[in-house]
Amino acid sequence: MSDHHALIEQLSRDLRPVRRPRATGLRVLGWLTLALPCALAASLLVQRTLTDWSQPGALRAAIQLVLAFVLGTLAIRSAFSMSIAGRRGLSWRALLPIGLLWLGLSLSSMPQLAAETHDHDSARCFTFLLVVSSPMMLLMIATLRRTRTLHPVRTLATAGLGIASLAVSLLAFCHPVHLHPLDFVLHLAAIVTIVAITVLAGRRWVRVG
Repeated sequence: MSDHHALIEQLSRDLRPVRRPRATGLRVLGWLTLALPCALAASLLVQRTLTDWSQPGALRAAIQLVLAFVLGTLAIRSAFSMSIAGRRGLSWRALLPIGLLWLGLSLSSMPQLAAETHDHDSARCFTFLLVVSSPMMLLMIATLRRTRTLHPVRTLATAGLGIASLAVSLLAFCHPVHLHPLDFVLHLAAIVTIVAITVLAGRRWVRVG
């Protein structure tokens, strides 16, 4: 019995106070402050031309940019909320209308007679989204490791959606305002790929509460 008490006393001396995570809004702001500059730096690795905002349809493209950024920010906030056991993120009903509106504007930005687009131009969109997302995925996984979640896959999937949406918003600064169907397909493929990579890469590191 004496040894038992000695062990408890020794363990008690080794305990350190647990730091409470910051408020979700501050965590989102801190992550964005670090992640977006890293994403912008990564975008320099991919050759792109800046968007011509004087073209017809530029306003619609700007609205798509804002929608993608808002969707990304809300999804990141939801992921941070779910990363703490016992807390809930935003319902999909809150994110779905923004996503559907972005999707509708994307479809409407395709000209009825789509111009010829070279495959390598569309492939650059896919490459751009993956390259820009890479540092954001690493920072997200490192951040989510600090807390415990009851639903790691759902948390990582939501985070991946947020990262993909932020990457799409950055792509808007170096993409024609009119969307070619092949571009659109590859944008969606990149979004799915980013979500999948975030989940697969993060499952090993994100702790379960």
